Amino acid sequence: MIKKNLFYNSLLSVSQLLFPLITFPYASRILGPHGIGTVNFIDSFTQYFILFSALGIPVYGVREIAKSKHEPDGKLSKTFNEIFTLHVLSACVFSVLYLVLALSLPSLRKHFDIVLVGIGMLLFSAGSIEWFFQGMEQFGFITARSITVRSISVIALFVFMHAGAPPVVYYSISAGGYILNSICNLFFLRKYVQVKPVLNIKQHIRPLVVILGSNLAISVYLFMDNIILGFIKGETAVGFYSLAVRIVRIPFAVLNAAGAVIVPQVSQAYSRGDIPALNSLADKSFSFTCVAGIPIAMGLFVASPFLVHLFGGDNFSESVIVLQLLSPVIIIIGLSSLFGMQLLTPMGKEKYLLRAVVVGMVISLVVNLCIIPFFSYKGAAVTNLLTECAVTATSFYFVRRYVKLQMHLNIFFQCLPGALLFIPIAWGMRALPINYTLREILIIAACMLTYGVYVWFFVRNQYITSAKQMVLQKIPGKLNFFYKQH
Repeated sequence: MIKKNLFYNSLLSVSQLLFPLITFPYASRILGPHGIGTVNFIDSFTQYFILFSALGIPVYGVREIAKSKHEPDGKLSKTFNEIFTLHVLSACVFSVLYLVLALSLPSLRKHFDIVLVGIGMLLFSAGSIEWFFQGMEQFGFITARSITVRSISVIALFVFMHAGAPPVVYYSISAGGYILNSICNLFFLRKYVQVKPVLNIKQHIRPLVVILGSNLAISVYLFMDNIILGFIKGETAVGFYSLAVRIVRIPFAVLNAAGAVIVPQVSQAYSRGDIPALNSLADKSFSFTCVAGIPIAMGLFVASPFLVHLFGGDNFSESVIVLQLLSPVIIIIGLSSLFGMQLLTPMGKEKYLLRAVVVGMVISLVVNLCIIPFFSYKGAAVTNLLTECAVTATSFYFVRRYVKLQMHLNIFFQCLPGALLFIPIAWGMRALPINYTLREILIIAACMLTYGVYVWFFVRNQYITSAKQMVLQKIPGKLNFFYKQH
């Protein structure tokens, strides 16, 4: 089951990598730094309200559905309807609050058309019941639906976004995809439960308060940098910073592929006291984070000028240094997700995750307010890095208090030399007198090939060994099939 779900999530991750490669370069060249900055400035407020209204349900819901899906007597429907009713009520309340705030702040009022689109997303956020399908481990449905909706969004972008199009068009297309996802989820939900309002929700309030506190603290350092940057330095500075953040977040999907699959498994293992199984899951996730995260981080650093040119064009050249500063965040957030969302939350230790993210929130607020006035988007990038390091270290401290993790930490140091080879490869190949784009693509291909060969021959890890055995076992079968066909 884990292998099957990991395949679906990996396929979903590939789509999350490919679609931005198509859409964002097109949109950024039409809107420019100021237009992209405007959209991201307003979207930071929208995401805050979506996060507030969710009350921690996207995390809590996965755990509760995973626990109740095998229970008799309609326990699954009861649990879902209680949580869903709470989310719908919350989304309505926070939509009104967002509207009031937008009418009160001049910085939001001047972009009121974009704000209205954000309010539409907020209203439909309760229908984004991804937590239900993750708890049910329906990753095949999640993948098929996401790829279909993203394909529709890509078509809409090229149909409706043309030179001179205002930022609200771009944001409306993004919001349309989000809303369509919610509608599809609600339609297919009928296969599993009968939706009806249930006001018996008291038992969910207490655990949700803790998770919500963690999410609010996380949101401060996820979105507050854009908001502080926008108020102090303006939308163009947000544009430079947000492009780099957007590029960094694309490969997060690769690392999250394992995490989304592991959470329900960890919840079940911990509930039955199976610590060896929990350790095995944690070790798998850690190994995956190192093997995938280290080369991605180094690749972002080495290829940052090309990636900024690809995604933003020449107008975003200031984003190169921001991307280089942010590149280590890939590994750090991968580990933070492992210790926090994949271990502490399924184990029911949300209060310790809350403490970790409060540490990050304080660092983010204080350092951003101190250095953004002087270093603008570069200062925001440094703060982002410091914040994630603090959250990861604190989460690890609390995990070790309750579970004696037995992870093979040496895999980190085994993978690092292979990624460091990217630097001399890029330095040497950039002397080639060929087309710029072709040269950069060849550099990326050479780095990937080098790292793959390095891992195959020099990395010693049980999961790498298992993967190699699977590949070697399948090769003879493929060759036999080829010879039979010819």
